[in-house]
Amino acid sequence: MATGMTTDQLNLVPLTIILPVLYAEIHYRFKYFFSLLNKKEPEIIADIPSRCLAGGKLPVLITIKDAHRYPVTIRKVEIFTRDISSAVFEINQSINTKFYDRIFELPTDSWKTGVQYLSIEITYMVDRKTKKCLNDNYRFTSHKALPVTISRTPLPRLAGCIYGDPHTHSNYTSDQVEFGASLTATSRLAKCLELDFFCVTDHSYDLDDHPDDYLQNDLDLTKWNALLKETENLNRSSDKFFIIAGEEVTLRNNLDKNIHCLVLNNKKFYPGSGDSGERWFRTRSELSLPDLLDDTQIENLLIFAAHPAEKPPFLQRLLIGRDHWRIADCTHSGLNGLQFLNGGSSDSLKTGKKFWRSLLLKGYRLTGLSGNDSHGSFARSRQIRMPFISMREDYYHLFGNWRTGVYIDTGNNHYDQCLQNIRNGNCFMTNGPAMQFTSGECAMGGIVDRLDTLSLEALSSPEFGALSSIHIYHGEYKTGTEQCIYIKKISTEVFHYHETIKPPANGPGYVRCEVYTSTGHQALSNPIWINNQKSGVRNQKSGNRIDV
Repeated sequence: MATGMTTDQLNLVPLTIILPVLYAEIHYRFKYFFSLLNKKEPEIIADIPSRCLAGGKLPVLITIKDAHRYPVTIRKVEIFTRDISSAVFEINQSINTKFYDRIFELPTDSWKTGVQYLSIEITYMVDRKTKKCLNDNYRFTSHKALPVTISRTPLPRLAGCIYGDPHTHSNYTSDQVEFGASLTATSRLAKCLELDFFCVTDHSYDLDDHPDDYLQNDLDLTKWNALLKETENLNRSSDKFFIIAGEEVTLRNNLDKNIHCLVLNNKKFYPGSGDSGERWFRTRSELSLPDLLDDTQIENLLIFAAHPAEKPPFLQRLLIGRDHWRIADCTHSGLNGLQFLNGGSSDSLKTGKKFWRSLLLKGYRLTGLSGNDSHGSFARSRQIRMPFISMREDYYHLFGNWRTGVYIDTGNNHYDQCLQNIRNGNCFMTNGPAMQFTSGECAMGGIVDRLDTLSLEALSSPEFGALSSIHIYHGEYKTGTEQCIYIKKISTEVFHYHETIKPPANGPGYVRCEVYTSTGHQALSNPIWINNQKSGVRNQKSGNRIDV
């Protein structure tokens, strides 16, 4: 964080006009401009995971940023709900560091299941004045209680399934408008959410900044190297939970506009500053998509299009050259798949799935992933709505809300198996139920010459509702269409369903499965590919395309 504003500010694109932010940085402003959001005190934010198993301990996260500019003393933290007596933590701690966080653990043994609401009141002293804030100290937020679902049952999980969030930002993303939570705090809340891993994918244009000044680039890549080291240390200290380090890289697409790409498990830093807003009219990123894909020859490196079907608003297109992925961008050899489900809004699901299907029908073997693009947002997101004037809140992009389920074999090497089976497509996307979809010995992502049988298994829980329907789709190259070839309506309250069927369609293409519950939760499989033509399969290094 810059300790003082310079004339460089006049060259910065007003990102708050065009970008949503979650943990909002409120101290930046343009020279000679006013800000109704700016306060002469650090950002103070309370957060909790969106769900917790009954009887477990609920982590309550307090994050304080920019106390090196505005030193603060935290006197007391009081946590209370509607039905449960309050918990009081006397702190009396002086904080003068750039970033500070602390977790308070609450036992939930006596809590009712279902949605509970927590309010966290923080008593603090800044500039010799004692103040209180409720859930955050932002101006123009609601300060309403934070919701958490207390579940009496674990996440639905079939044998060999691990869950993760493949698109997550941490406090290594920190710039003019936003910041995230620490890796340590995110790991603790991830475990409460019953995740087994997450991918930390901070912005490439943040990872090359000087640690103490986001307006200056750092040729030594101190932040990037610190991210790799911290991730390695956390993985070493954990048993089976792990973090996959990576980047969200800004690249140029085939129209020479900026798009975002998830690079996972990379040890080499890939620059991308085109939409950083650091300079007026300097919006051309260092690398094109082919530049990146041609350079990524490292074993176990994964490359995914980030939210490829989400079209940026007009001002993003105009001022920072943002664009969305095009069909031509997704046909490059080396692209592993699409993180097309981003945060769980109905529009994101609808447009993302449509874009993914259009590529599947052309024969491109692109694994689908679901993630949340969370920037330190666990129970509720807080965003700058209008520059320096207003804030808004919503419940999209919450960490762990949509998950990617990956199937692995038994054993201890979960990290490498996870990477390999994401690459192979042996995974599914869900915000509730678990599913498995196979053809004989062929798992999701695999290729069969002919479908003899299809086996589908689905599992839900009272938290996500009983299973209501199962749909199997066949995509056919010849016609370029996808048709539903099997529907199972479940009228009784069933939480576990398993069936093997003889598929009515067998033409060259693919089959995939969708599972729905009575409460609207769903799971989507990755395809099983059918290749019953003599031309066979044309192999590429990844992102394989079936000949048609």
